[in-house]
Amino acid sequence: MIGHRKRTRRSQAGFTLVELMVALTGGLFISLAVFALARDSGRFYQRESRIASATVSGLIGFERLRTDIARAGFLASPNAVRDPRLCATPAASWPLNVRNLSSIQVSAPATTYAPLTANGRNPPVLRLAGSYGSADQFTAYIEPPMGATTTFHLFVNTVKQPALLRLGAGVLPDTTAMQTVFQNGRLLRIVQNGRQHYAQIVGAVGGASPTVTVNTTPPIQFRSGGTVGCGLTDGGGSAAGVSLLNVVNFIQYQLGQPQTPTAINTFKSVFQSSEAGPGEAGRTELMRVEQDLNGDPIDGTEELVAEYAIDFGLQFTVVTGGAGCCNPTIGTIAPGSATYATFTGAVFGTGNTPELIRSVRVRLGVRSREPDRFTTIAAPPDGGLFRFRTGSDFLGDKQGEDYARVRTFQADVALQNQMSVLW
Repeated sequence: MIGHRKRTRRSQAGFTLVELMVALTGGLFISLAVFALARDSGRFYQRESRIASATVSGLIGFERLRTDIARAGFLASPNAVRDPRLCATPAASWPLNVRNLSSIQVSAPATTYAPLTANGRNPPVLRLAGSYGSADQFTAYIEPPMGATTTFHLFVNTVKQPALLRLGAGVLPDTTAMQTVFQNGRLLRIVQNGRQHYAQIVGAVGGASPTVTVNTTPPIQFRSGGTVGCGLTDGGGSAAGVSLLNVVNFIQYQLGQPQTPTAINTFKSVFQSSEAGPGEAGRTELMRVEQDLNGDPIDGTEELVAEYAIDFGLQFTVVTGGAGCCNPTIGTIAPGSATYATFTGAVFGTGNTPELIRSVRVRLGVRSREPDRFTTIAAPPDGGLFRFRTGSDFLGDKQGEDYARVRTFQADVALQNQMSVLW
């Protein structure tokens, strides 16, 4: 009987209150440590995910920018004022972009953004000119009479002109296909007998007899009323009157926000969904837009190339001496150089020479969406950035983390389209 009672007490034995409190306290500390580790791991993952997203987005945008720069001057004059192949001399009455037609032009931004200014950034505006809509040239002849408008008939011999088949996906292009390349208001380059002419497109028709019509802004010089040896002729469809046609586009790159109505509406939801977040005030993107002949943006052509772009720089390798000879002198000019505008400024009424640019060193910097650093890092000597202060100063568990990380892309882009130009 006594042994039975001892066994009962032994089976009913448990933890004391002190032991239980010690165990609970230890478990609580372990839980807090696991929670802190999970929180920090999640935060680290989110931060790295944001910078990885910025890197991929920036790289894609940078490749688009680099490709467009490499195409500058393609099937277009690198300097309409100095080009000896042009029949007509640009005049003040010509549309702004036509009289300033050049492969590359750099200017100061029309507006500034507070975050860029606070970080010492004053990114330039880059305008490129060349054939960006198509790589083809189309053979045509002029339909007389030549008056307020001039019509070019495209030859429909598809053996000699496969460009038409490419445009029409295997058949002669219809009007819709023609107008995708020869769009109203764009600049048409006309080459005949080795001389160049430029005119504004006012119409294009497809079908069995494709045509392109231009007006007299800028005016076209004809052989019958111009200087002997320089001027278009109808030629009656003969080889003497055959012209090569292609469209010239004006492309602008700038750091900022959407400006055209379609782009503002398209990206409105993107900005509205994040405008209250940290670092979103005054955010800037790398925007690409096509300009018309007067230098105004064309609605429906604006693109957001790279989000959260905060740095944009251009440096040029140019012919500094010996132009016109066989062994020119090559030099490098940076934005602070006294001759920078000579090679990158507007050409009408100046002695600027963008045709002597041989390569472009382009730099693009993008930041992560949210700041995640307490301090900055001194900028590198080349003018880029490692950290970008967003100016958010928001509260919460990231209080004081006001700097966003920056990813910078840089490349030297050769301008193959004007490598042999020395005039």
